[in-house]
Amino acid sequence: MIYLNNAATSFPKPPQLSKAIEDFLSKPYFSHGRTGIDSHSFDIADAARKNLAKLFNINNYKRISFSSGSTESLNTVIFGLNLEGKHVITTEVEHNSVIRPLKTLERAGKITLDFAKCDNIGFVNPADIESLIQPNTELIAINFCSNVTGTYQDIKTITEVAHKNNIKVLADCSQAAGNIEINASDWDIDFMAFTGHKSLFGLQGIGGLYVSEKASINALKYGGTGTKSTYLYQPEEFPVYFEAGTQNLPGILSLLEGTNFIFETGFDKIKNHKTNLVKFAISELQKNQKIKFYNSDFNSSYSNICFNVGKMAPEEVNFALDSSYDIIVRSGVHCAPLLMGPMSVDPWGTVRASPGYFTTTDEISEFVKAINEISNFIGDE
Repeated sequence: MIYLNNAATSFPKPPQLSKAIEDFLSKPYFSHGRTGIDSHSFDIADAARKNLAKLFNINNYKRISFSSGSTESLNTVIFGLNLEGKHVITTEVEHNSVIRPLKTLERAGKITLDFAKCDNIGFVNPADIESLIQPNTELIAINFCSNVTGTYQDIKTITEVAHKNNIKVLADCSQAAGNIEINASDWDIDFMAFTGHKSLFGLQGIGGLYVSEKASINALKYGGTGTKSTYLYQPEEFPVYFEAGTQNLPGILSLLEGTNFIFETGFDKIKNHKTNLVKFAISELQKNQKIKFYNSDFNSSYSNICFNVGKMAPEEVNFALDSSYDIIVRSGVHCAPLLMGPMSVDPWGTVRASPGYFTTTDEISEFVKAINEISNFIGDE
């Protein structure tokens, strides 16, 4: 099998990650702060937070709370802010994990909502966001890096525009985390959601939320935290304010080991390898006039190869790759329905191939060969 769906979830994971989790499951874990022997236990969560803070350039690691992933983190911000009667700006690039909670609030009459337009590769001009600002605009929600085209946004300029108007910024960094540099503190991001199972090499079901020290929201869950147990309300301290209930420690451990792997291997080395694979695939497939690409060198993370083959439906290409070549990609609208119009691929979407650090040049060559053979079935156009 040739696996080219790392934008959905990375595979394979680093070998040391699997070993660490196996070791973890082979003995009881003495949860830090919740037993009488915690002085002898290693605080997995604390170590993972410190790694993530280093990777994302966050000054205070305690402002990172763990969640089940970006969807939970995004919902925590959107429903945790007091948005009733307020105006929210988001974009056509967004994933449904942003669109759906915001549209739910709009349908309930609690917010007004505007979508900033994007171009045909998913770039949003900050000036277009600024033009939508109203006196009661409370939040700008922006997908830092498109999961479809791989185009990333000018987050620093967007936050500058937002804060000039006393507006908070929520950055969805699901695809950016581990793919491109994130400088949360320098860019002055208020809220940042991330997931662990993509380019951070973690397990599914783990992610997190960063809340800057200038911002605040209400928790959506209340319960045990292992701290202040006689206090009958949710402890307000970070990070436990958002971490009610039993933590996903195997997932947190996977984030720790995944980020350890990134630091040990080198962020630039990982990024450069994926960039070279994407550029190689596109340069080879551009020789085939039947292939239409939706990538650009402008603000590109070089994480995805987004394309269609002639007039073939994307799912047909996907099926052919899977059934005849044992190559795994993804097809469709990729949970980003509003982006399909600007890309002129509505309603069918595109094919998306996303290599990872463990993908080889030979595998990409096999992928290119397979696409060229598939394109021969549709004849000349």
